[in-house]
Amino acid sequence: MLVLGLVAILLVIVQSCSQPKVGIDAFSKGTLKRLSVLSTPPDQPKMYLTTTTGSQMKLSDYKGKVILLNVWATWCAPCIAEMPTLNRLQMVMGSENFEVITISMDRTADDAKLWFEENDISALTPWHDASYSISGKLRLPGLPTSILYDVYGREIARLPGEADWNSTEVKSLISYLVEEN
Repeated sequence: MLVLGLVAILLVIVQSCSQPKVGIDAFSKGTLKRLSVLSTPPDQPKMYLTTTTGSQMKLSDYKGKVILLNVWATWCAPCIAEMPTLNRLQMVMGSENFEVITISMDRTADDAKLWFEENDISALTPWHDASYSISGKLRLPGLPTSILYDVYGREIARLPGEADWNSTEVKSLISYLVEEN
């Protein structure tokens, strides 16, 4: 009885000392359990990305929008597994305030374009990093890696590895981020 009482007191003390999750950290559960906020996030890379049609963009073109940047490749099994959920997220939540941007690390932009066509990924643009430098500029731990940027172009969180981007947790997080700004 005494031991049980001491354990109960210890649990109360531990719970009272723990900080409740706030802000983005509150969404770090379920499919987003690996979501992390960096204490010193890297600057948004200053580089041009291209499509097979020759369109160019840079991430700073998206200031004013919350963006989910996903770096992936057609040879990466976890990347392939999550791509339909990214496509669905863009279909459901894409707007003037939010956009999913996918950047292929494939040998050519055509590799990603062909994969998108063969797999009915119709809501996303297959951007490509022809310089192959984005991995180093973003200090990516591997593929896939997804990074959230706020409306000011600041990195606010990242998630290494595969996730279900069509989950309730993700939709709640995106709604929170869009409403916050």
